[in-house]
Amino acid sequence: IGLLDRNGRDPKVLDVLCSLCVNNGVAVRANQNLICENILQRRDLLLQTALVDHVAW
Repeated sequence: IGLLDRNGRDPKVLDVLCSLCVNNGVAVRANQNLICENILQRRDLLLQTALVDHVAW
């Protein structure tokens, strides 16, 4: 999460977080939960989206 804070929404950082969430196509729930708990405390790092006609914007 600190990497997101320092580097912004760099796709490489997001790729690292994604790779921590899945191993050989299987969800790593413990990592997913830790990442979610930490990133939700830093809502300023998140993007706000909206669903319009079944399309995310």
